[in-house]
Amino acid sequence: MAANRQQGAYLMEFIAGFTTFPAGLILLGSSSTLFGVLLTIAGIGMLVHSAVGFRRIKKLEYSGGS
Repeated sequence: MAANRQQGAYLMEFIAGFTTFPAGLILLGSSSTLFGVLLTIAGIGMLVHSAVGFRRIKKLEYSGGS
């Protein structure tokens, strides 16, 4: 799925963030509110960081042409 090491790292981070964010939202509904907030913020941070990373390395793959 990933063509190089950077893509693999950002893909793994995206999957971890995609799992952590909803887990934090579920914990927000339960009694452990602080841990839920921390997981939610960490999940959003991972998703944003992986999106920025994908945008940055995408430019390296594009070689032009028609």
